[in-house]
Amino acid sequence: MDNLRYGYTTGSCAAGATLAATQGLLTGIIPDRVELLTPSGVSLVLEILEKSLAEDSASCAVRKDAGSDPDVTHGCLVFAHITPYKEKILIDGGEGVGRVTKPGLRVPPGQAAINPVPRDMIQSAAVPLLKKWSGLKITISVPGGEELARKTFNPRLGILGGISIIGTTGIVRPMSQEALKDSITACLDVARALGHETTVLVPGNLGERACRRNFKLPQEQVVEMGNFLGFTLVEAAKRGFRRIILAGHPGKLAKLLRGDLDTHSLKSAPAMDIINKILKEEGLEEEALRTLDNSLTVEGILQGLKSRGKLEFMDRVADRIESEAVRVIHELPPPQKKTEVGVVLFDMELGIAGLSKGAKKWQEGLGTR
Repeated sequence: MDNLRYGYTTGSCAAGATLAATQGLLTGIIPDRVELLTPSGVSLVLEILEKSLAEDSASCAVRKDAGSDPDVTHGCLVFAHITPYKEKILIDGGEGVGRVTKPGLRVPPGQAAINPVPRDMIQSAAVPLLKKWSGLKITISVPGGEELARKTFNPRLGILGGISIIGTTGIVRPMSQEALKDSITACLDVARALGHETTVLVPGNLGERACRRNFKLPQEQVVEMGNFLGFTLVEAAKRGFRRIILAGHPGKLAKLLRGDLDTHSLKSAPAMDIINKILKEEGLEEEALRTLDNSLTVEGILQGLKSRGKLEFMDRVADRIESEAVRVIHELPPPQKKTEVGVVLFDMELGIAGLSKGAKKWQEGLGTR
């Protein structure tokens, strides 16, 4: 970890570019670098690129540096363009900055996807310019941002046309998990704001594709949680969803029975032993158990059960996962007694391998393809 490097957010890039453009309009020279104080208290020295200065406008950019954090926006240019305007300070998005179309986010529908903290940073950087003009417009743009956004959660959140300008501290911590967790909670907020009383939590792409194949669900109702099973389960319960469905491969979801709330392979061992223990407790015959004990993967266990016509045992595995998820939720303060849970287990071929009692009840009222 000592070799990992901190970076800075798109919000800091936008504010730094705004600060440089402001100084250019006040002094007649856009600087090569600016020093920006971030909300975290850390000062950044940012290099200023792509300078353009006229009597009544200025434009420049800062290149995003994500440090050691894996980030699709690393290396992109974030531009700020300032012109006079009739109001005090108007902040808007241009090319490559998304626009919000759904409720539930920190920015209302219709506005550019520039979050509140970056907006405050941009505005503070431009305030000195009000001595020269009575009002000004700041347009933040990210060339190529629309293409980058396809690799983010933005399309799922209803943010169209580009990336978001984000960041609460101004700093990107190396290998941090905060950005992904923020995206997860934003997806939950959108689903809740759209009136969904049920959310379907999937570990990843397999679960999402299997949900699309087997169930008729609005896209916003399905929330990808990655390895943050416990975190997402708790956050969904806190938001008052009447029902939470966990849907994915048992290789991920069964890890909850070991108490693993983070299912990353570096933190959580494979789940074959958990599932085989349940199969034994539920009365699967010894011959089948001996064979399945030698399976190197959970998928191997599923296929072994399927070939023997014993796949119904996975319903009982799903019931165990459901009970554990209910326990986790009901321990939240105050206890979330009204939240129902269901578990859907898929195999690698995107077929349904197991349904818990709660999932069967949900499925009855839902309909399948």
